[in-house]
Amino acid sequence: MIRMILLSVFFLGPMSLQTDMMEKHIVRKHNNGSPYVVMYTFGEEHVRVKEELYYPNGQLDYVGHYKNGVEHGEWIYYYENGNLKSYENYLRGMEEGIHYDLDEEGNRIKEVHYRKGVVLREIDFSADPKN
Repeated sequence: MIRMILLSVFFLGPMSLQTDMMEKHIVRKHNNGSPYVVMYTFGEEHVRVKEELYYPNGQLDYVGHYKNGVEHGEWIYYYENGNLKSYENYLRGMEEGIHYDLDEEGNRIKEVHYRKGVVLREIDFSADPKN
């Protein structure tokens, strides 16, 4: 039992410290007073780890993550009605994997395949009514 508690503190403790040290900064507001640009920083150096942009109605426009000062991980964009607009993934500041663009009804309109920031393949679905 003691071993389990120690393991929990060892593995889960740093995670709780990270969320406790992350700070939310409203960088800019819309004319109506609602948040427009929100940045999240970590630690005493205020390292940027996350960015959010909002529409005037409060709906999330996009959310993206940073690591070591560059884009890293998921970047997700939304239409003002809340529907998914596009999905991107970054690895150490470079596009990686498959990026998707969708229309407002959720239909896939474009797909771009990346590896280390280089486009490998691009597919345009907007001309094909079957997709």
